[in-house]
Amino acid sequence: MEIVDPESLQAFNEVKLMKAMALNRDVTIDTIRGLAIFTMVAANLAPDVLIEPHPFWFRFYGSFAAPFFILISGMMVAFTTQTKGHGLNYFLLRGTMIATTGVFVDLAYKIYPFTSVDILYLIGISLPLAYLLLRMNKLCRWVITIVVFVITPILQKIFGYTDYPTEIYLWGEKTIIAKNQTSVLNHWIVDGWFPIFPWIGFSLLGVNLANLRKSLSTFGKGSVFLIGACIFALGSIFWWQYPGSLLTRGGSSELFYPATIGYIMSAVGLIRIVFFVVDQKPSLIIYRPLQVLGRSSLLIYLLHLELIEYIITPIWTKANLQTFLLIYICLLWFLILVAYGLMALKTKLRDRPFVIRFLFGG
Repeated sequence: MEIVDPESLQAFNEVKLMKAMALNRDVTIDTIRGLAIFTMVAANLAPDVLIEPHPFWFRFYGSFAAPFFILISGMMVAFTTQTKGHGLNYFLLRGTMIATTGVFVDLAYKIYPFTSVDILYLIGISLPLAYLLLRMNKLCRWVITIVVFVITPILQKIFGYTDYPTEIYLWGEKTIIAKNQTSVLNHWIVDGWFPIFPWIGFSLLGVNLANLRKSLSTFGKGSVFLIGACIFALGSIFWWQYPGSLLTRGGSSELFYPATIGYIMSAVGLIRIVFFVVDQKPSLIIYRPLQVLGRSSLLIYLLHLELIEYIITPIWTKANLQTFLLIYICLLWFLILVAYGLMALKTKLRDRPFVIRFLFGG
């Protein structure tokens, strides 16, 4: 009779469990989150590194990472509530940790926190709100989501939209104030980098799509593509006719300053189209690097910001498009290598503390 070492057996069972959890992952979500990182890196690299004006195709390319990120955060609230039974306290804690991470990002950029509204602040407050929305019936969920989007241009008109959100630098270095500057409260409501209106609507939409995904089991159905294509086409027409200011804020040239109804509709349509495409064959080998990026999205987000701010920008400033694209590709390859390293590290760190799991991803 073969004697099995209890510790070896336990280690074997833990590895087996981790593999089973990996198989239960929604790889489409990981792929799309990785794709969002892929385009986000270009958008965040451009302000200081790419000479202005940025080509329109490039501005368009970098304009859809944010809605994908925020929408997926809402989807994950629904998924983890259904599969792990997390309650409001969990999402309050997680949201607070994400918002606190946003504080450290502002401090790294030497600006006072809670002023210009980084995307991490928006995601932090959206998590508990997404959970509360999940408790409502289907009709209420959809009505609230649509209302958030519809009233956004109205609120922009009422409260005003600044060319650049207030940035007060630490230690009195400098202060960036636009001629048509609005209050910090206004930044949180409508005109910061990622204000509540319309961006929290994408998180709420994520809750609705998560429930729809559960009932359909896949978005790889023709009806999903058809609806997405119709929304995207209609939104593009609206966006073309009423583009808004299309501001460039300090080199940040995404096309959602401010976010218009046309942009919002185009983003919603594109989200459905991308889900349809990836869900056709989610296990394609070409998706693997994106999936690995998507599994450690928070740490990759923080890392790429620090690399841009403290390593890349001091060396390359206002480069031409060819040089910029080379830097962009090299940065992406480095981030992918880091993501693979994190994946290998996670397999070794079986009993990771909550904070490590929060930073490294599931």
